[in-house]
Amino acid sequence: SGCPHNSSTKVPSGSLALGGIGCHIMALSMDRDNVAFTQMGGEGASWIGMEPFTHVDHVFQNLGDGTYQHSGSLAVRAAIQAGAHITYKILFNDAVAMTGGQKVDAQLNVPDIVAQMRAEGVAKIMIVADDINRPYAAALPGGITIRHREELDSVQKELREQPGVSILIYDQTCAAEKRRRRKHGAFPDPAKRVVINTDVCEGCGDCSVQSNCLSVEPLDTELGTKRVINQSSCNKDYSCVEGFCPSFVTVEGVGLARPKAKIAPDQEAELFAKLPAPYGPDKLAEPYNMLITGIGGTGVVTVGALIGMAAHLEGLAVSVLDFTGLAQKGGAVLSHVRIAEGGYEFGTARLAPGSGDLLLGCDLVVSAAADALATLKPGRSRVLVNAHATPTSDFVLHRDMTFPKAQLMRRLSDAAGNDACLFLEATDLATDIFGDAIATNLFMLGFALQKGLLPVSLAGLERAIELNGVAVQANKRVLNWGRLAAADRDRFDRALGRKPIAEVQYDWRQFMVRRSADLTAYQDATYANTYVAAIEKIAAKEAAVAPNADRLSMIAARNLFKVMAYKDEYEVARAHLSPAFNRQLRTMFQPGGKLVYHLAPPVLSRIDTNTGLPRKRRFPGWAVRPIFHLLAAMKGLRGGQFDPFAGQPDRILERQLITDYQAALNLVTDHLTSANYDLAVRLLALPAEIRGFGHIKEKSYARIMPEWKNLTEQFRQKQAAVVKAA
Repeated sequence: SGCPHNSSTKVPSGSLALGGIGCHIMALSMDRDNVAFTQMGGEGASWIGMEPFTHVDHVFQNLGDGTYQHSGSLAVRAAIQAGAHITYKILFNDAVAMTGGQKVDAQLNVPDIVAQMRAEGVAKIMIVADDINRPYAAALPGGITIRHREELDSVQKELREQPGVSILIYDQTCAAEKRRRRKHGAFPDPAKRVVINTDVCEGCGDCSVQSNCLSVEPLDTELGTKRVINQSSCNKDYSCVEGFCPSFVTVEGVGLARPKAKIAPDQEAELFAKLPAPYGPDKLAEPYNMLITGIGGTGVVTVGALIGMAAHLEGLAVSVLDFTGLAQKGGAVLSHVRIAEGGYEFGTARLAPGSGDLLLGCDLVVSAAADALATLKPGRSRVLVNAHATPTSDFVLHRDMTFPKAQLMRRLSDAAGNDACLFLEATDLATDIFGDAIATNLFMLGFALQKGLLPVSLAGLERAIELNGVAVQANKRVLNWGRLAAADRDRFDRALGRKPIAEVQYDWRQFMVRRSADLTAYQDATYANTYVAAIEKIAAKEAAVAPNADRLSMIAARNLFKVMAYKDEYEVARAHLSPAFNRQLRTMFQPGGKLVYHLAPPVLSRIDTNTGLPRKRRFPGWAVRPIFHLLAAMKGLRGGQFDPFAGQPDRILERQLITDYQAALNLVTDHLTSANYDLAVRLLALPAEIRGFGHIKEKSYARIMPEWKNLTEQFRQKQAAVVKAA
């Protein structure tokens, strides 16, 4: 989340970028035009050889600041000597981020790179940053200025027209380092948070396209999958706000509200005091093997270290082997922990296939991966896994990806046996208590301890937490809340005031009634009655054709509501003023925060000089909320002759979509048969793919309409064939 390479590795349309050594090499597997890679210090050398034999005139070459200092500057020198037409993008993220966040040798800085490249004869050097107010700006040579990263596309287009070698320095600190330094007060921590108003969000995914950020997560709602910002993992990059959507609000000047204590401290202490002592294996006849899995940056390695220290303090032999891979960038982490009686000598630190006694899974995806499953054996292994669905990068690349939760849980059950598996919504529980998902893994540890799954004592773990020296009392609380959840779930729920959340079950009738109420608030009762009449009509037809089916009725109810309740200026204003959304903001944040809305009104939006497309502007709440009140009160003008927005392309398209969909509904209602039922389902489901605002919606509309026309024609042909056969 917030990695600078999410933005820095983008290239203009028609361009290619070459990779090198560093975190940016992951751009090769992302949905962008980054191709090939080379060894450290060879960046651009391959292009020197290729250039005479290809029709491609120019390439960008990604080059990390650490690699530049190590040997990459020699590659730049070689490209200059060869007269290559290439732009080096020196990605200055202020750390050797992939291997742990070390400082770059010799404290390299941007002015030094500029001076070195000028001395080598580079004619054009440009700097892009996430904040143009850099302290070193005054030290830059004349003619070199700092441009904001939102101008990256235009800067790159300018550089690719420059003959010979040019340099682009992309200056933005590594997100993992920002987070680490902020914990120690060594890096600015802006009091600014992003929130998405889900009543406005259409789930178009443009915010993920702009930010490539894993903190923009899916949110399943009755109206489809929308987006939400994970405040626990957000690294305050803010590039998601550039998504062309009016649902984004920033809350500035205050921090997140601390969760109110569910119970008084003395009551909490009393609850913990009454917990029965954890029971673990009394005597280890053979080594006890544990695999701890999770996501880098969430404390998985810490869990293994705490268990290992607790075992060591109790005189046991212990081996801990961590596989961290791309943990710095949120990758998978696996800790192999082996514990035996004192004096035991481990032949290997890694768990052999089928030798696992416990899989403690802090993340479902990593736990169900092949490496983890290989350690399990039915009849021997126990499995305790956090069942929370943490989205992977697939969701960034594919807006409609469905998290395969049931499939992953089934893999684990098949590998260890149903009776050996326990799935716990640990992230939700820990966040509810402590207000931050970072407490999840220690909560899991406490749960496992109380269930007798760990061969160490409570005293040993608490002492290990003390020796770790980080948030000692808070971590002990997390551990004990996990124990309480394992020992007495009813008492745990009562203490927190939690009630079982029943899964919402509804049919098309219930859905229609709720949407009718929404449309009445959206416009009026007459508008809502039009919706109800159309759905009841097609439902009656479906009942006649397919008595035991209601799939078509539900699809029609969803999609007719979607096209009728389009998000125009009146509705966006009403949604931002809604009591539910503003209550959410008051709950999430400390009082006194300033609201800023990110909008692109037709007259006031900025126009990108490169693309010709509108861009959003910031509007402070004190200035725009009175306008919201006025717009919300003017909803009766919607679509009428006095509607000031009626002539906008967006509004014309949305009204046309209502007409098109009503025509499709009438066609299906009049001519539905068992022979064309499946075609009708596909046709009436199409509006679900038309999402977003402005040019985003226009593109999706243009993409879907050929299929719409094709399915309509197929439906007519199928109906004609049925008539002819009759």
